[in-house]
Amino acid sequence: MDAELTDWVVRAKRGDAAAFSLLIRRCERTALAVAFACLGNGAGASDAAQDAFLKAWQKIGTLEDPSRFPAWLCGIVRNVAIDHRRHLRTKANSVLSDSIEETRAYSDPTSELEQADRRREVNNALEAVDEVSRSALVLRYYENLSSQEIGELLGLSTSAVDMRLSRARAALRERLALLMPDQIPSR
Repeated sequence: MDAELTDWVVRAKRGDAAAFSLLIRRCERTALAVAFACLGNGAGASDAAQDAFLKAWQKIGTLEDPSRFPAWLCGIVRNVAIDHRRHLRTKANSVLSDSIEETRAYSDPTSELEQADRRREVNNALEAVDEVSRSALVLRYYENLSSQEIGELLGLSTSAVDMRLSRARAALRERLALLMPDQIPSR
């Protein structure tokens, strides 16, 4: 972490809301990527990230090492997103029935159903990957972070990140090839 971020953390710990706002602006995309990895949708990820930012502001005084702020924030984001996911699962049945009714209203229900099935298949394939590996995938391909940067955020060594990415890509490729054999190229 650079000296400027460390200074912002120190100022935020003293109650400087403007410094905390600068921290959040700098780390927002990464936080959204971590939340997205947990939740699988942008709106939910945005809500979880906002809740996590509030929680981080409330707990910034507990952060002992200012240089660990990005990893500390990502941990909070991940925990909040997990809580959101649990909450969303309790509402899943009613939302699913609503979605089916909405799908019937489209002019081309077959096409809409196929697209919904494809999204569901991809999301299911992503959910089959463990959460840390899913976070690593999103940080690599959404945030374009290096293995070292991902490792710092997730508390893993660079080689562990590379191993998780390799295994996760292989698992996704295999699962999606079974679900959509005509669309996923084999290696």
